[in-house]
Amino acid sequence: MPHGSAAAQRGGALRIVVPLLLLVVILAGVVVGFMALYKQVWSASAFAERYVENIADSDAAGALAMPGVTPQYDALEEIGRGTASEALLRSSALTSEITDIRAVGERAVAGDVTEVSVRYNLDGTARESVFRIQPQESEGLVPSWGFETSPLSVIDLTVRGSWRFSVNGFEIDKRQISPAGLDADPLEPVSLLTFSPGDYEVAVDTTATVADPETVVATGPLDVVPLDVQTRPTSALTDVVQSSVDDFLDATCTTQNVLQPADCPFGFDTSWGIAQPDIEWSINDYPQTALVPDGDGWKVSATSGTAHVNLSVQCYAGGFISVDQDVFFTMVADVEVQDDGGVHITIDRQGDPPPTPNLCAFPQ
Repeated sequence: MPHGSAAAQRGGALRIVVPLLLLVVILAGVVVGFMALYKQVWSASAFAERYVENIADSDAAGALAMPGVTPQYDALEEIGRGTASEALLRSSALTSEITDIRAVGERAVAGDVTEVSVRYNLDGTARESVFRIQPQESEGLVPSWGFETSPLSVIDLTVRGSWRFSVNGFEIDKRQISPAGLDADPLEPVSLLTFSPGDYEVAVDTTATVADPETVVATGPLDVVPLDVQTRPTSALTDVVQSSVDDFLDATCTTQNVLQPADCPFGFDTSWGIAQPDIEWSINDYPQTALVPDGDGWKVSATSGTAHVNLSVQCYAGGFISVDQDVFFTMVADVEVQDDGGVHITIDRQGDPPPTPNLCAFPQ
């Protein structure tokens, strides 16, 4: 074969091979780029990361718009929380700092469900959540995903001693979110749906009661997190109760010219004679009140005081004697804090007073 003909054939082959190689390189680049884009944008892991990023950005609307975030009623009923409130599903309740969000694993489970593990730092603490994700109907090559199980959590919150409380600074009155409304049981936990992951700080700061902030962590999905908060009385409530007890003893008890003032913690026994109507009561020492928790409210713990009675008694054996005597008493009281900040107090005597000695037998 002539030398020129062989060279021409090699040149023609090169002209064919080079474009093919370029095409292979381009196709490989497209595949690699598509796979990278798929992993970063279209994969189940990317979907899970995007949800956590919405929470980190305090974008409640963006998170709720993702398929499967809002739980179906049946799913809540399965965990006994069908009436859980959505009051905290708002951007203002998303105050946690979430950083370093990254999916660290995918695992195929039953059916078409994929479990995606996502790690992140929540308010400075390393944590991990596992989300259950499944494909949705989609058009074209780009896949669509949704949560097979809602990533939200539920806080079961009991607040003792106050209808009002705050969660991450958002003020709530239990009666506004309880299914029972104004008839809500003050000690029945209220269930609150929350975005997860997130830290939720519950506090009470009212005129009557306060509670130091307590934080619970929600990492979902559909985890139920219990929290029981006991409030304590403010100095304002303590002062009101003390003043109310003093006023009750003065205005209700000492104004009754009877031996046993009604609804009062003290009395005087003259079974050994006939009391005359000139009975006068006064208070020498007012009981010092101390409030202790009592279910959903408060009680004045057992305390004591001293009343004073002046009266005349006709002795059965004849004659009259004058009584000028201190009367020691003990008492407790139920305290009901009303919505307007007022206080209703019910005073109870602690036990029966000891019988008074027969003073007619020992004239004073």
